[in-house]
Amino acid sequence: MVEENVKNAALVAKITDDSRKFISTVLIGNNIVNISASALATAFVSRVFGNVYIGIGAGILTLVILVFGEVLPKTIASMYSENLALAYAPILLIMMKVFTPLVFLLNIISNGILKIFGIDPEENTSGITENELLTYVEVSHEEGIIENEEKEMITNVVDFGDSLAKDVMVPRVDMYTISDDISYDELLLAFEEDKYSRLPVYRENVDNIIGIVYLKDVAFYKGDKKDFKLGSILRPANFTYEFKKTSELLIEMRKSSLSMCIVLDEYGSAVGLITLEDLLEEIVGDIRDEYDVDEVDDIVRLDQDEFMVLGSTRLDDFNDFFGTEYISDDYDSIAGKLIELFERLPEKGDAITDGSLSFLIESIDHRRIEKIKVRKLPSTSDSSDYAESDFGETM
Repeated sequence: MVEENVKNAALVAKITDDSRKFISTVLIGNNIVNISASALATAFVSRVFGNVYIGIGAGILTLVILVFGEVLPKTIASMYSENLALAYAPILLIMMKVFTPLVFLLNIISNGILKIFGIDPEENTSGITENELLTYVEVSHEEGIIENEEKEMITNVVDFGDSLAKDVMVPRVDMYTISDDISYDELLLAFEEDKYSRLPVYRENVDNIIGIVYLKDVAFYKGDKKDFKLGSILRPANFTYEFKKTSELLIEMRKSSLSMCIVLDEYGSAVGLITLEDLLEEIVGDIRDEYDVDEVDDIVRLDQDEFMVLGSTRLDDFNDFFGTEYISDDYDSIAGKLIELFERLPEKGDAITDGSLSFLIESIDHRRIEKIKVRKLPSTSDSSDYAESDFGETM
């Protein structure tokens, strides 16, 4: 507003620059008014009606102060905060100057008391917590101040700071890798089938990733294709560890212009890979390009209460969609939760009920839970019969 030369905007900025003095001034003024009103009301009731009615007068005055001195003014101020701040800025600035000696004295006393209890009054405690920020976002969304997409993005940014590389990475079982002894024609075919522009290269086994091959390097290769050696165009791989914070990893990848990192466990074995796109999708949501036409959503609605869910769906995404509270340090996907529920590796057709949800193992791929049919149950009381009739025997 100051840049737009709005009237009194400079005064508002001057007041907010010294927030401690402003708050002290408001509290002093508020207490002077309340105490003065109580004293005058007591004197008036005592003189007119006698001491017997002082208690009744105090009760009526308390109600009047709460309604007309606290609740109503603050409600109106919250609704028209900007306009009222601009209108009353000159008065507030005068009050701050008038009460300066008293504010100074009170600050000395209060700071001394804080120091006795080992609290540094100069310490900056004006920041807000993540939960407070998310509450503000939720309220702003409900009041229509921010759109749903903006709310999701802000929430994703907050969650992004708490996530680790292992939460975002493509697990090794889903990685498309190639051996370093591959021929030129086989390499072209691999790129054609996989539709990625970069592929990790291993030697002997997938644990030993030795580099990354780029499609553009393959396309512009000028050497003898019959005597092709992948090492001639191989680029070094970049590595990170699975407990690396994604916020730090994003900064590192951006500064170093990296597009892909291989994720290692504590033993140095490859457990997955992570791309810059994976990290950005954690903030802005899915980024689809021309190569993602065959990509399947993690959760697909089949009818009103039935859904097809990929076993690799992250627990956080599953919880957000179904309103569950599945949390574990041992697994990151809904497939891991089902293994915990079954207490074994389930087979195709196995069904189980947990709370208000029934799960049916729809397909298994190499002992990995690939797809799960999830049904919302109408009530907990009849969930067993409902699951059994639709999905077969309940565990």
